[in-house]
Amino acid sequence: MNTKSDLLLEIKAEKILATLEFRWSVSRGRYTHGYRICSLFTNGQKIASCNGGGYDMQGTCLGQFVQSAFREELQTLTKEFYGLTFHDPNFKPGQAVIDGQTIKEREKAGLSLGLERYQAFYKASSSLPTPSHTVPSIDGGCGFSCVQRILTHLGYRLRYVQTRSKNLTLYSLVKEG
Repeated sequence: MNTKSDLLLEIKAEKILATLEFRWSVSRGRYTHGYRICSLFTNGQKIASCNGGGYDMQGTCLGQFVQSAFREELQTLTKEFYGLTFHDPNFKPGQAVIDGQTIKEREKAGLSLGLERYQAFYKASSSLPTPSHTVPSIDGGCGFSCVQRILTHLGYRLRYVQTRSKNLTLYSLVKEG
């Protein structure tokens, strides 16, 4: 059974790679006035941000961080994860063909309003990295815990650090093992 002193020794032995600060605020922008904002800072630098509501904003910011900070590690995955896709940087959604016309031609003719571009982009994605699908994208809106599972599989862990502010949540990012 772990005692309190054992837990403190375990925490001191861990190498903290970064402190992740999730800061919450309210937008005062012209078109977004009143929207909630979640921003992720590490080492005093803002590395991710999203606004609005109705989805996991903290997960979205964490997903943005993980997809950029751990790009090489994500390329080695052989297991699929919910919310993680890989994209071909050379894919041009406007060149995809629907009913004998490219999406670009359909847009010029007024037959498409842009949704087909979006659908073509995601249809051409892969759930695992391939030689052509090399750009990772994590939809953190599917949940903070989904992004944590990806981090855990890569050998990292988030340790919650208690805070006394309702507008700040802190985590330590540590390497396992």
